[in-house]
Amino acid sequence: MTTSLMNRDRSIVGAKYLSEARKSIASLLAGSRSEEESQEGDEDQTVIMGANATSLIDMLARMYCENGILSKDDEIVIASENHLANVTPWITAAESVGAKIKWWTVTKCQQQQSNGAMESSTSSSVLSDLVNERTRIVAVSHASNMLGLVRDIPSVCSFVNQVTRNKGHVVVDGVAAAPHLLSCGSGTKPDWYVVSLHKLFGPHLGCLLGKRSVALQVANIEGHLSNEKLSRKFEMGTMNYEACAGATALNKYFNDLGIEAWRRYGDCEGVHNLLQKQKPRIMTTQASGDQVEERSCPLSNSARLSIARTCIVQVETGLLNSILGYLRKISRVRIIEDIGDMKVTHDGDCIPYASNEQRIPIVTFVHEVIPSSQIVEHCRDHGVVCRACKFLSTIELWDEMNLTQYDGVVRFSFAHYNNISDIKRTINVLEMLDEW
Repeated sequence: MTTSLMNRDRSIVGAKYLSEARKSIASLLAGSRSEEESQEGDEDQTVIMGANATSLIDMLARMYCENGILSKDDEIVIASENHLANVTPWITAAESVGAKIKWWTVTKCQQQQSNGAMESSTSSSVLSDLVNERTRIVAVSHASNMLGLVRDIPSVCSFVNQVTRNKGHVVVDGVAAAPHLLSCGSGTKPDWYVVSLHKLFGPHLGCLLGKRSVALQVANIEGHLSNEKLSRKFEMGTMNYEACAGATALNKYFNDLGIEAWRRYGDCEGVHNLLQKQKPRIMTTQASGDQVEERSCPLSNSARLSIARTCIVQVETGLLNSILGYLRKISRVRIIEDIGDMKVTHDGDCIPYASNEQRIPIVTFVHEVIPSSQIVEHCRDHGVVCRACKFLSTIELWDEMNLTQYDGVVRFSFAHYNNISDIKRTINVLEMLDEW
């Protein structure tokens, strides 16, 4: 019995789940290779766990101040479309050390419209107006939980690295985007990328992915330190090991989606093209009942996730186009969406993801007659779940989008487990509203 209790001690079982959770999330979001395909230490990344995304960014901002990385006369650029989780901690940090806040806006402000580029501006829709050698933080969203447009994070990172000579760090809120993209982006990675695992269909746990070199700097550590010990420098108290155990299953869930998609739709063009790039192997799958079918399947973690990602985007894009197409026909409905002003530079680099206006499947809108809260109440009474509030968005965004007269916006959120019948049912419920 004593031996059994020792084996179940949190220092053994709990630590094991924590370590496995880190590997699972890193593999899912950072595109790292599986354990058998990589050597230890060849990935420049650190995975930090915490209670939620908000507390992790707050902790990070305080460490930037406490360890002297952020100081007087430094500058912080904040995207106005951010969730407050990636705004408030940086404003507090700036106030504590005397740093300057600049706003990267979704729409052109009046001064920008009349004068074009504004040197030393404190507000602009063009990032190059705002970033200079004094910039230490650029806080952005991978996709806004209000507007839904996916931002080109690699382009943002490359630009900031170039202008600041790698002294400016990009902090990305990936909470809204991660469930739909399963990645923090290809190409140049951000210095920090934060997610909430419950948004990723997992437990209520926050996760912060950071470049190992940047994490060492922020933690004020010189010399060698294992990734596990480095992560613990950012984590306070005993971790929620039960949540970590749940997090270990996330990577498996999306891997299984990829395998199932390959098994069912291997001839689809998008999946087929991905498979052509992978070296196929043989695996055994359970087709139905006791019948076992042996088929060639790519076993690499990256291949399965690529297939899952492709299928998720295809499904969700169809759902999004359907609901948007309907709402655009309703004259009294105003969809809250990006208008294309937000850019990296003035030479035309608009920043939709991969040069396409890819959106995550969320839609926010207001009605000119029916209050948002009344629409939500009506929908819930008829079995359609949606929400109406400000979704912890910034005052700046509400001013830019001319929403200050509304007490909230209606938001519909969809995912890969929804289908076109859900959209049709939602439309039918909306049609029942008086004065719709």
